[in-house]
Order: sequence, then C-alpha cells, then structure tokens
Amino acid sequence: MSNPHVAGDLTGVIPILVTPFTEDGAVSLDDMDRQLEFLIATGVRCAGFGFGSEVNRLAEAELAALVSHAVAAAAGRLTIFGNAEMRSVTSGIEQARRVQVTGAPLALVRPGGLDGVSQEAMFDAFAAVAEKGGIPIIVQDAPQNTGVELAPATLARLLIEAPGVAAVKIEPANPARKIELIADQLGDADGIIIGGAGGLDYLQELQRGACGTMPGPAYPELFAAVGRLHGKGDRGQAHQLMAQAMPLMMLCKRDMDTFLFVQKYVLMKRGVLRTVRLGRPHRDLDPRLAGEVDELLDALALPELFDRCRDAGR
Repeated sequence: MSNPHVAGDLTGVIPILVTPFTEDGAVSLDDMDRQLEFLIATGVRCAGFGFGSEVNRLAEAELAALVSHAVAAAAGRLTIFGNAEMRSVTSGIEQARRVQVTGAPLALVRPGGLDGVSQEAMFDAFAAVAEKGGIPIIVQDAPQNTGVELAPATLARLLIEAPGVAAVKIEPANPARKIELIADQLGDADGIIIGGAGGLDYLQELQRGACGTMPGPAYPELFAAVGRLHGKGDRGQAHQLMAQAMPLMMLCKRDMDTFLFVQKYVLMKRGVLRTVRLGRPHRDLDPRLAGEVDELLDALALPELFDRCRDAGR
C-alpha cells in the first residue's frame, strides 16, 4: 500500500489548493490550471484538497471532477491528493475509493460527526480506511473544524502500525506542542508529521519534528525559504522572513472565509487568479478587507519579499 514516491513528496511546502469560482458559482477550471502552474513554477512538489479548498461547499461529484481535473492538469509534475470525510468506517472507505478513481495517489481524510468516540475506536476506523480504501491516506487532526481531538499516542500509533497511513496533519490550537508529543511517541520509528493552520507556527513545528506544512497557496516561496533556512541552521533569518509576513497571516486568522478571501485576493494580485469569489453561501466579508490586504502588501513590501524568498537559503 505504501508509495515511496508519494512519501517523499510529503515534505516541505504542501499547499491546500483554493477552489476558484465563476460569477455564476461554477468552479473555474481555467483558474485552477493557473494556480497549479503557479505552484509548479515555484517548486512545489505536492498539493491537494482540504478545508481551504471549500470541500464542504462542493457536491461529491463536483469535488471528484475537480480532483480528476487537477490530477490531469498537473500531469505528474505535481502530486495531487484528494479529500475524504470519514463519518463511519464504511463511508470513509467509500470516499477514499472515490478519491482513488480520480487518479489521485492519496487522500487527506478527516473525521466527521465522530466527537465523543474513543481513541481506540478512532484508531481502528482510520486503520481500516487506510487498509481498505485503496490508497494511502493522510490523517487530519483539526479539532477546531471536526470536533474530534486525536491524541498524540493515537496519531503516532497510526503512523507506526497502519501501513496505509502515509502521514498525519496536525492543526489544533497549539500545533507545535502536539507535533512534539507525537514525535516523542514515535521515538526511533519513521513517521511523517505535517503542520497546518496556515503555516503560522511553521518554524516552531520544524523545530519539534514536523517534516512540512500545508498552508494556503498564495505565497509558497515564503514557507519554502523558511524550511531551507531552518535546515541550514539559520533560524534568525527564517524568523525575519516570517515576521515580515506575520501581519498578513494574522489577518487571515479572523475566520475561515477571511482566510479564503485573502488567499484568493493575494493570488489575484500576483496575477494567478482572475476571481476572488467564494463558494456560496458564505459569511458576509468585511467591506474593508481588500483595502487592509492592499495596505499590508504595500507597507510590508510583501511582493518583493515573496520574490526574494525564491533564492533565500539556497
């Protein structure tokens, strides 16, 4: 079940793709293609679908068609992972198999409606999906979105004992500490631990055992530079890069729709997307939000920072 090529791709910067929409609410495949080409040009090796792709606003057939399109458009230049919700063992296996049909080599799997289920039962469920779903899975631990908190011991055990679990994605309130606890549970065993939550704690996560991060797609060069500098032991410069972009990342933390809008808006300003529309319905967006993003991009010279990050740490 394990795929060494896929495992090798699950390090560094692994953006969660945003879903572009047209004015009438349809998915814009042209803008998805532009996003993929942008990520490939920046050196990204793997990207896929998650909460940041508005998967909760897409019909199952719509999501499957979008994943299939992304796999075909990437044409092997970028590993694309799909997305599945595990509301039961049966549904998790069925959804993983739907991802397999799209041509994606693995699936990011999140629990749904399973709050209150024991850790032993959660382990058994994810292990069953990993074994019978047809493709390797990334287990998503995002209690703020799913209502399910997976214990460090459960996550480490999945990495050690369930061969079909390729990695775990960790994004609770304090991801760096949880990543450290999982790494401690792993001991000398291999296991890929990936951070999330917009990449806000990426440096701290790397220090404590993370192999990569799953941020939004708007500025992957920043996180790639931070990873390279960390690898060379130059955490001072890495902190400086993160500090320059931190006000923009903090603005994204207001709520999920703000995060989605900012990611799409920055991509539009960078000439990648032609639309910033969110899936409908969505929360009312702050009418000052675009102006606030423009102010930060200008005041902090963020476009120049992103360009500079392409060579930082090389």
